[in-house]
Amino acid sequence: MKHPPEALRSPRLFDSGCGYLVVSRFKTDGRVESGFFLLDVFCLGVKDAGFHCFNSIAHHRESLLDRLFPDEDPVRMTPAAARKLTEDAIRYARDLGFSPGVDYKKASRVFGGITTADCDEEFMFGKDGKPLYIQGPSDSPARVERILRTLEARCGEGGYHYIVVADEFELFDGEEDNGEDAITGPFDRAGLEAMAAGLRATRPNMEVRINPPGYRKVSDMIWLVAEPLLEFAPDFELKQMILTLTALAWNFTLLDPTVQKKMLVELADLFKCPEGVEMFLYLADRTALFFPEEHRVVCKVETEPTLYGDLTLRVASAM
Repeated sequence: MKHPPEALRSPRLFDSGCGYLVVSRFKTDGRVESGFFLLDVFCLGVKDAGFHCFNSIAHHRESLLDRLFPDEDPVRMTPAAARKLTEDAIRYARDLGFSPGVDYKKASRVFGGITTADCDEEFMFGKDGKPLYIQGPSDSPARVERILRTLEARCGEGGYHYIVVADEFELFDGEEDNGEDAITGPFDRAGLEAMAAGLRATRPNMEVRINPPGYRKVSDMIWLVAEPLLEFAPDFELKQMILTLTALAWNFTLLDPTVQKKMLVELADLFKCPEGVEMFLYLADRTALFFPEEHRVVCKVETEPTLYGDLTLRVASAM
């Protein structure tokens, strides 16, 4: 007998504002196809998503469910309610100016044939009648500023709430005379100055400029590409590795296809496991999707730990 589709969500989703939803389909040959969605029902809708196939129910539970719901038993939903929850969360976030995670379309394949027509369940979004943005562990200062600027534009002063871990920022004051974002602090600036000085010393014929006006920061773009992986990185060392790998994937997208093929062979020998190559290709795909017109080459990446388990990222790039 064929196992019907199954939908599970984090038990505290509507209390904490953030949690997982997993919708799974069970094939007659024992395989399981699952779409998972990281939901922010207070503000951002679908923050991230993914689609995976498993060769057995046991593999599905061990590799996905036990990892997404490690401490509490998930809440079972009807597949129709799960689809409605996801689509309503996206609609709420879009009204605020936010789009679903880049892999949502791929993950939503799991909803094929599932209709919301017979689902009359209603879901509440926001907190106390207003959007509430809670800074995630991998949300960079630049991302925090972008989100708060969007909420300010859509909701107006007092029309939303937010919780961020750093309160020393002067938000919404524009840019400083040197083109540096107002959110950049003096310690970040000192790090950039030191990085620039080192580049000038080793490459005297190169003109080195810090945050030139009119150009988006490569560090912000690198962070955005890596964001879904950083969200679950438990420590500085892993975040550092992810950002370094992202910079490599960034440069990979700029190469000729024949050079890319050769590089993939070398990477396969370097990683010694298919998961490493898959992660690299995932980052390369996100880079190409988000920044197809960007041609700056990453020359150097520096990271250092900061408060609250976060880190500072500095990137030197060639125009």
